Amino acid sequence: MNATTCRAILHARDWHSESVLPPPAVRDWLLHRGSLTAKLRQHGELSVHIEHEGWRDDTPPVWQRDVWLAIHHDRWIYAETRIAQTASALRALQTMGAAPIGPWLYQQNPQRLSLHWRRDPASGLYARKSTLRVHGEPLHIAELFLAAFPWP
Repeated sequence: MNATTCRAILHARDWHSESVLPPPAVRDWLLHRGSLTAKLRQHGELSVHIEHEGWRDDTPPVWQRDVWLAIHHDRWIYAETRIAQTASALRALQTMGAAPIGPWLYQQNPQRLSLHWRRDPASGLYARKSTLRVHGEPLHIAELFLAAFPWP
């Protein structure tokens, strides 16, 4: 699956709020409120491969980081992080390179404002998206669980 397809799945409009429970087999991952990085690391060596990092021509402009998260070189997650141009308190995210954002993010004690999930009808893949408040600034994260992901 390529990044364009992943982005299309993450930008679909048919999302469920966390009050609509996903199937039990996927619930623990989709509704997890802690660090996805830490949860992934329980399964092996995590590597981050950057697909895109930089400013998008949205209105208003947003800085976006798209990455593949892999365990033992198998791509498990496609993740997209977006911050507003005005979010100066989140500038540290722009210099992380291939480091996962989880360790930094959860040291900041983020407040989760929303958590949504969806199952893509065409691919059968699950995704989740969150809006967090970090130092008073909104941070948007969306994660697509790829076909190699080992659901319980």
